Amino acid sequence: MRTASKTPNIRASGQPRYVRRQQGVVIVLALFIVALVATLAYVMMSRLERDTRRTSLLLRDTQAEFYAQGSIAWAMEQLRANLANQKPNLPVDVIPLKSPVDEVNGYKISSTIYDMQARFNLNNLGNPESQADFKRLLQLVDPKINEQQAQQIVLAATDWITPGQQQNEYNKYYMDRPLPYRAAHRPMASASELQLVKGMTPQLFSLLQPYVTALPVTTQVNLRTATPQVMAALAPGMTVDTGKEIARVREQSPIASTQAFLNLDLLKNHNIPAEKITALSNYFLVETNVTIEKQNVVIYTLLERTGNDAKSAVTIIWQSKGLPG
Repeated sequence: MRTASKTPNIRASGQPRYVRRQQGVVIVLALFIVALVATLAYVMMSRLERDTRRTSLLLRDTQAEFYAQGSIAWAMEQLRANLANQKPNLPVDVIPLKSPVDEVNGYKISSTIYDMQARFNLNNLGNPESQADFKRLLQLVDPKINEQQAQQIVLAATDWITPGQQQNEYNKYYMDRPLPYRAAHRPMASASELQLVKGMTPQLFSLLQPYVTALPVTTQVNLRTATPQVMAALAPGMTVDTGKEIARVREQSPIASTQAFLNLDLLKNHNIPAEKITALSNYFLVETNVTIEKQNVVIYTLLERTGNDAKSAVTIIWQSKGLPG
């Protein structure tokens, strides 16, 4: 009778089967660890590349701001020089004025100066005559607005800038919004605040935005640079077409003074008070663009020019990156 063999099942290789299984597990585990390490290394390299790219963008953004200040200095000096070198019966500022494009270390820098007194100043709304002008401007930019709607927006905007108005229908309306807020009851710091005023819609603000501003004090409209829409809003019965005709006339022959403006044949049937207009502006917006490769930085700067001769001063009121005031 044959006795069963207790010798492990050994193939030609000479290794027991359980040993080979253990070796297989070790190989699989080693491959898993290698794959895990490779994945972690890839993730770390991707994160390092992303962080390096972000740091590079931040450094470029900071550098762009420094370069922008040089172009803003050009604008300030240009405005001073315009006043110092003014000629009789000629415009002091030829606006908009664009600087030459400077190239420094791969950056391209340029600035454009705009006259903010070519627009309607929302902080003038404390004056009843300015309220009437704003009402006309609303209906000029959007003829679909009726008299009542325009009047409601004017009253709400006037309330917004009026100090001390704490408990009224407007504050109740604002507090009932999905995201409640309160009216500022102070002069607007930016024309964008108008979007918060009762009755103002995004579509209407988009139409109105090129023609309004928010300056720190009440101002006059510059007759030499005002847009046709703003000029048409200065008097009842004026149309945008009349404003465009005035713009054409002043391009052909510069208007020397406010009285010369009021004496234009086009204005004989329109009573524009002399105190509403000026031939010399004090507030200017400088739009500065700095570009490096595909990255672009835009800085807006509001400048105030004081004085009326060679001793004039130009100061920065505020700066904003990416959004105009």
